[in-house]
Amino acid sequence: MTTPPTPSKPRRLGNLTRLLLLVLAIGVVAAGFLALFAPWGFYMGGRFHAIPMWQGVARIHSNSAGGDYALWVWFWPDSGRLRGLVYVTGNGLLCTPHGERFNLTFGGTFDKPTSVDLNGQRVSLYMHNQSVVRRTLGKDLRPELELRGKWNNPDMLLDDQGSIARNFGPDGKVFESVAGRPYMGEVSPVTLRQGGKSDFEAACKASYH
Repeated sequence: MTTPPTPSKPRRLGNLTRLLLLVLAIGVVAAGFLALFAPWGFYMGGRFHAIPMWQGVARIHSNSAGGDYALWVWFWPDSGRLRGLVYVTGNGLLCTPHGERFNLTFGGTFDKPTSVDLNGQRVSLYMHNQSVVRRTLGKDLRPELELRGKWNNPDMLLDDQGSIARNFGPDGKVFESVAGRPYMGEVSPVTLRQGGKSDFEAACKASYH
């Protein structure tokens, strides 16, 4: 009796190798595209990054919105649509004085640098609640934050354009609606310093009442 042939393991390994090579090739092409059209992405914060991404952490204090908030953002170059500006896209995480957390969708613009140096360039950043449930129910995507200022390598020196006080009450809870609230109330300074998840967790813990 003839024994059926055993499936070839090398073939499976070969398919996996080809998949990994394909992913690697896509990554190389993407990095090459960014190096050609957005070289500044590798130098955000004033030093070279092998991966064109920057992440920063800030603590934001608001007397009228209940105390201290912790913010973590991470972003990378996006394709621009207007001449003279560069675009970034990414995500953020906001921690309130009570430890409540909001996942944020992030976007922004910088002045277009004449070289790879962004130092001194103006910054406009926008982010809003990315909750799928709230979007599906047609609710306000609060909180919505707006930060403006400039790069001061290695940090960003910004203010919140009143958006913390506009979105949160004295108890640190997010408003369901901002109807009738002043657009520009208390303006809080914001310094985004390069940092990651562990820095955010420490800032978030320190913000609790």
